[in-house]
Amino acid sequence: MTTVDGELFGRLYASWYDRWHDGKDYAAEVSQLSQIMSREARVDRVLDLGCGTGQHLELLAEAGHTVLGVDRSPVMVQQARARLARYRGRASVLHGDLLDVQPDEPFDAVLMMYSVLGYQVDNEALLGALAVVHRAVRPAGLFLFDVLDAIPLLRRRPRDDVGIVDDLDHQLLRATSCTLLAGEQAYEFAVRLWLLRGGRLVEHAEERHRVRFFLRRELELLLAISGFRLLGAAPLAGSTRGPNRLVWARRI
Repeated sequence: MTTVDGELFGRLYASWYDRWHDGKDYAAEVSQLSQIMSREARVDRVLDLGCGTGQHLELLAEAGHTVLGVDRSPVMVQQARARLARYRGRASVLHGDLLDVQPDEPFDAVLMMYSVLGYQVDNEALLGALAVVHRAVRPAGLFLFDVLDAIPLLRRRPRDDVGIVDDLDHQLLRATSCTLLAGEQAYEFAVRLWLLRGGRLVEHAEERHRVRFFLRRELELLLAISGFRLLGAAPLAGSTRGPNRLVWARRI
């Protein structure tokens, strides 16, 4: 079966996401998030927009936070719900688009990890997403998110990559080709996936992702327009050599 997914993070990609990214240091990322939250505000309730498979949510729930995740991938939502099942009562995950989020009451902190903000490539979509966050977080609450920093990304351009993951009787071959679209201020990567069983092709899928990259002053301006004050930025824990930056801001 071959699929070319108009929707990002389609079934095959989403099903294998955690296995492909098993080297991602979620514990370090959540430790970094927790240190910032404890320093900048009193945080109990956390909303994670674009929560993926719930890795950040699980660690935050384990630390005692009440958490809600939202993601548009039904496969990832299913995995996140299974991961958070033991925290029933203070951890839940909804399937939907982050732009449609309308919480009953504001949260102390809102997260957007996995470069989710950068997936809002044009200014209209970006400002729309920031407006959603502004409605979702309480006054003086925190907005924490990671982005691609333009300077290191342009200095060290991403490379094409091919790899394989084994899982019992299946193998997933993944080929990624990367393109920097400097005029559009975006990084595009095409992902091709081949699922093999017993050496025979079972499924093939293709996705094309486009992610915006940012300059710090640009982010500061966009946040100010949207009712936030930039508090700080630092290399994302576990990826200090790459272009990923954790940014945190306060709702004005």
